[in-house]
Amino acid sequence: MKELDELFDYWETEHKKRGYKRFIRDGIVDETWWKESQSVPKICYFLKEARTEEEHYVLTDDLRNREPWRLWQRVAVWTQAIQLAFTGERAYNEEKIKLKSHEAIKQIAVVNVKKSEGLPNSTEDDLMKYVDHDKELIKRELELINPDIIVCGYTFGMLETVLKCTNDNRKDDIQFERIRDTLYGFWNDKLIIDYYHPACYYPNRVNYYALMSVCRMAEAEWEERKAAYACKTDWNIRS
Repeated sequence: MKELDELFDYWETEHKKRGYKRFIRDGIVDETWWKESQSVPKICYFLKEARTEEEHYVLTDDLRNREPWRLWQRVAVWTQAIQLAFTGERAYNEEKIKLKSHEAIKQIAVVNVKKSEGLPNSTEDDLMKYVDHDKELIKRELELINPDIIVCGYTFGMLETVLKCTNDNRKDDIQFERIRDTLYGFWNDKLIIDYYHPACYYPNRVNYYALMSVCRMAEAEWEERKAAYACKTDWNIRS
């Protein structure tokens, strides 16, 4: 996507000015799939950081071209759980899910908060330093990706900071009041899921049914919100 590439070019230049090394690009894994109308929701994972010793590393190229490695195998399970929650099929089928792992990974987007100098265990303070400095760029990346669902991997507080930043008069419709109880909230017409990081060690079956349950709880409210937001957007265009 041209707009994302231009954003990353600017972002990488700004990081180099600050002395950071190894800027890691993320975003949409398979742009061809993402651009098309789909029967399943488009999911973006909002995560902490990626790590590599390579220069000019593009995470999404690796995800698109390689079979998923351990963390991303979990993400593939989570993705299928969320997709299936909205299509009627419910039962956990381990063999079927494994066969579709790479396909599932090609149907996601990834946004990492910390895009330079990733560490095995960055502190919350270190991650928030990147959030505070880059929040407008991170928000712009999310807007360009334009997912249906954002899954926070133990990053909800960071996402909240990002979404509440603005340089214009536009007021985003953010509803997070009940997220600690329900594990879901909304940003405009998008569903936000507050969940664990994919590196968590809960069994795949547990995460599968947990995420499916969150989606099922949110479904009716989300449908109402999408309809209301579409009417609001149409009214603004007509006005």
